[in-house]
Parts: sequence; C-alpha cells; structure tokens
Amino acid sequence: MAIPNFNSYKKVYTTGDQFILTGSDFNGFVELVDGVAKEVSSGKTLTPKGTYSTDLFYTEYFQDRVVADVDLELPHTTDECIFSLNDNLDYSLFKYKLDNIRDNNTYVYSKLFIASNKLPFTDSIRYATVDTPTSTEFTVNISDVDTPEFRSNEKFANNHYLSAFGNVVAATAQTNLEHLTHFSLFAATKTNLISLTGSDTDLVVIEDSTGYEMDGNDLAFGEIGGIASTPDSLYVSDKARNVVIRYDIAGYNNNDSSLRNTRNFLELVGGFGGTSRQTKFKKPTLLAANKSEVAVFDSGNKVIKLYDSEFNFITRITSINFNVETMGAMAFDPDFNSLYVITYRDITTDGITNRVVCLYRYSDGYKFKEEFILDDRIALDEVVNSLTFSGTDSNYWYFGTNKTVYKKFKTRPTEVIGKFKSERLFLLNNAIEEEVIDNVAVTINNRWNFNDVNFNNADFIWNLGVETNALPGIKAVDGLLEDSITSFSLFPGISSYDRAIMLTTGRLYFFNEPTGDAYQRVIKDENYNNYGSAGFSLNDDAFIQASVINTELFKVINDTLTLKNNIVGKFTGKYVNDILELDNYNYDVDFKLLLTQEIENLYLHTNEENVVGTINRCFELIYNLQVKLMNIVKVNVESKVQNAYNKSGFIQI
Repeated sequence: MAIPNFNSYKKVYTTGDQFILTGSDFNGFVELVDGVAKEVSSGKTLTPKGTYSTDLFYTEYFQDRVVADVDLELPHTTDECIFSLNDNLDYSLFKYKLDNIRDNNTYVYSKLFIASNKLPFTDSIRYATVDTPTSTEFTVNISDVDTPEFRSNEKFANNHYLSAFGNVVAATAQTNLEHLTHFSLFAATKTNLISLTGSDTDLVVIEDSTGYEMDGNDLAFGEIGGIASTPDSLYVSDKARNVVIRYDIAGYNNNDSSLRNTRNFLELVGGFGGTSRQTKFKKPTLLAANKSEVAVFDSGNKVIKLYDSEFNFITRITSINFNVETMGAMAFDPDFNSLYVITYRDITTDGITNRVVCLYRYSDGYKFKEEFILDDRIALDEVVNSLTFSGTDSNYWYFGTNKTVYKKFKTRPTEVIGKFKSERLFLLNNAIEEEVIDNVAVTINNRWNFNDVNFNNADFIWNLGVETNALPGIKAVDGLLEDSITSFSLFPGISSYDRAIMLTTGRLYFFNEPTGDAYQRVIKDENYNNYGSAGFSLNDDAFIQASVINTELFKVINDTLTLKNNIVGKFTGKYVNDILELDNYNYDVDFKLLLTQEIENLYLHTNEENVVGTINRCFELIYNLQVKLMNIVKVNVESKVQNAYNKSGFIQI
C-alpha cells in the first residue's frame, strides 16, 4: 500500500448521458474502480456511451480547473503525437499516436469548466429561526427566486426557550436513511447535549439534557469538548472528566419504531493519563468518526489517538506540532478512508501577520502523511471548526470557520475554489430592477453583484438594514451580519445534490447544494457526443492504407471540431484580497484564427506517396488546433486596483 492516488477513483451522479445499464440510460451513482465503471449500489458494470463526459470519467483528469490556472499545457507534446523519421507505420504505433491526440481532446474538454466561485450554487435556501425572544419553536423560512424575502429574527441566545442553540460549541448532523430531506442535528454547549429532528417544513427539539443518559442517570457532563456521529453512533468527549462516550442513535436515522429518537449509552473510554496511555486522556476535545474508526484529539497531551468503533486502540498521531499549530478540525474521507486534519497558525513577516491553514492527510493505516499549506486566506479572527466531504462527488471537501465555509478539491487540495459566509445565504430575483419606496427609486439586485460594493452606500433595498445615504433610518435585519458559524456538514441528498446543514448563532440552514455541478463553462452545453477513446476501429491485422487512415482521422477531426465549434469565449478573473477569483466571460475572440487550413489538408490523399509525412501533417494540424483551443480558454486577468475597506465599511463577501 501507499498514498492513495486521488486521481484514480471517481464517484459521481450521472443523469443518463454517460452510461447504459441493461439496455437503458443509467441514472444514479457511478464509480470508477480499477478502470471499470460500476453502479455504486450493486457493483454492476456499466456500458459507456460515446461522449466527452464519459471519456473524461475514465481518465485521471477532473474538472478541477481553477481561475488561477492561467497557463495551460496539453498533456501530450508534439513528439508524442507525430511520427519520427525512423518510425515504421504499424498498428500499435498508429493507435498510440491517435490515442494521445484523443487524450489531448479530453484534456481540453476538462479545461472548459471552472468550479464556480459563486457559492453556494443552489437557488433555494431554507433556514430555521426564532422570530421573537418569546418564541417557543422554530420558524422555517424559504429564500429563493420565487420568494426573495428577508426576515428579521432574534439570535438564539436572546430567546427564552431555545437559548442553548446560541451557545453551541460543537455540532454534528445525520440525514435520515429513508427520507433524505429529513435530518437529525446533535449540538453541544459546554454542559448540555441537544438533539433535534428536522425536515423542509419543521424542526422539533427532542432532547436538551445535561446527563450522560436520557433518563435515570444523575451523572452530568463536566465540560463537553467535542462531538461526532455516524448513522448509528454518537460520540461525545467530556473534557473535564477525560472520557469519550459512545451512544446508539440509530433510531434517529433508520425509523425504528422502538428506538425512534433515542440516545442509548453504550460505552466509554478514558480517565486521566499521558500521551503513552492508550485509553487515557488529558482534556479530550475534537472528535472524528466513521463506521469503523474514531479519532480523538487529546488536547492536553497534544496528540491524536485512534480507536476502532468499540474503542480498541489502533495507533496515535504525534507528527503534528501542536505547540506551534492550533487544532482546527478533522474528519474521515468516506471515499479513500484517509484522515484529514486541519490546523492553523499565525505567521508574521515584515510586521504583517497572516493566519495560515495547513492540511494533513493520513492514509494506509496512518503510515503515510501528506502536508499541504492551503492557499485560502482566512482572517485573524477566524477559527477553523468544521471539515466535511461531499456525498455526491468524490473530489470535493469543505472546511469551515466561525465566519466562512471554503470549498476544496481532493486532487488539488491547496487550490482556492470559492467560499461563502452566512450573509450570502439569501436569494433575490435574478434581474436588476428598480422599485420606488417612499418616492425613492431603489435598486433590487441579485445576490451575485457583490463585487467592489461598499454596502453602506449601495442603496440596495436588501442592504441588510444598514443606513444608506438615500434611505436613512432603515430598520436593521437582525440575526444576520454577526452570526457565527458553529458547524457545517454535507450528506448525500436527492439525486446529484448534497444535503448541506449549517448551524449559526442566529439561524439553522439546510439546503440542497449541487456540489458536482457547480461549474461555469465556456462551451455551449455540458456534454457532447464523440467517437472518443472507443472510436478506434482498426484491427491489428488490417492493412493500413489511405482509406483506413482517413476513417480514423475523420473521427478525431470530428471530435476536435466539436470542441472548436462550440467554445463561446474565455474566462475572466480578477484579484480579490490577493486571490484570483472567477469574474465573468470575455467573448472578444476571433474564432476564424483557430483553423486557417482547408479541411481537406487534415486528410490523407491517395496520390501522396510519403504516408508517414502526410499523417504527420494531419496530426500536426490537429495538434496545433488543440494548442489554440488551450490558448483561447486561458483566463483573461483584469488589472485593477482593489478597493480598500476600513473598520466602518462593510465586510467584503
């Protein structure tokens, strides 16, 4: 075993345009295992269709381009795509050269997409609030293009009945195994364990307890330090008593009538002890769990201790210097069974202090460690507190702070994709309109026109209640600007959507996020038919002549021209806080310059005697077209002086 190849395994949701199962278009989750596409639930082998998206799935390429990828190069050079002077034209070499050209086409296709910075990508947000200090239950609200409204609410801490939700130190969630829109949330204050169940229409608090068990036990939590869950088990660390407790919570998620919504004590591990004591702790806090393992951050001993699900000791991790770095969050990757650990530290250079985020990735029984310094910039008052993985696309993960959620790739973990704050979780109509309020024309704008705007002077009708020059004295929208994010979790939702659950000090958000589809593209459609990698039809014992060669040339030319004829422009980007972000599109492209040769020159003519030289001419013309396509879709970076914001200005989101 070794460090997993994060490019070799894929799991995505397909909607029928990529694969066939038993004669019908396949809709559902598909995974690539050892080069074979299989249905996830049954393991049945799928039949590929001839499309660009299908070809991409079988390669180690991903749609993992970011806007900072300004310079792009084809994976195969000219020498790998044309014949040398001394090469003999035979089946194997001809196929090899054609395969390289086809692979270049697949690579070009993958770079026509950039993961969107406009997060979350969903067009409908649901969130639960308490409307007044005396509200005894949650109100579920919807913000989408049909109901583009803001609702004021009290912060949880100001409510007389649900104030505990404003003092949460850790939280974890699970979705219902049968009803994917239903979920359970387990949250912990320093002394209380809270559980609730929810759906798209209501939330019900099941328990708010200080005891180790739901009933009949007077032993109270000393100080809860962390919480983690699987569909069957809930783990809670008691920092004051130096123990970690395991509960059976299967009844919350599997709809068992006898165990429904119950927390049953199973076992605990712990007691005071040092680093070398396998089952002892000194102030255990953060936890991570999957179906077979539990990770415990023994904060007093500055070590991570690993156990199986029944608290049998496995190993410990001592290779992170927690004297210098602050523990942020950790979680198990459900696809590769790796443990991700996020830390952060402050580094001062020339009098300027930056908070740097580090990722440690442990694989193969914790024998292999990868270390990455993430390019994401977090503020000095941001504290990392969550880490979660997409349930619908094997290449995505997120980490969160008390202010921001950051989206990441597994294949390129250092790169910046995008982020969002709680202020961004509101939707308005997608058009720019005006509405007259008190005889003043006010712009109603969609949520994405945030760039380079100081909200105090934006004059938006949805300026969050901050006074503007045109509309003084507007009542503030409470429970929004200063909300802290307590936790963020993702779970497989309906079809291709991740179910996102995010708890803040003022609202509980739950929405369906199209994680794997959150792209912007510079090609007309998401997918196109092609001959692709399966299009080579020449037999190894066939006689290679002009007609045979032209048949294969036609296929690869057709595939290349499909890309050329459907590209609509290039991406543009701009720098925001020293990070290049995806901005818009540049349609000022002269497509006539892409292919200046007549199509006939891309084929072999019967009167041409130098077959290898003629094939090289054709391959070079195709290769040059691929290079031009790469140049066309390079990001056009704007040169622009950034706006500066002072303490009285609005936070840039």
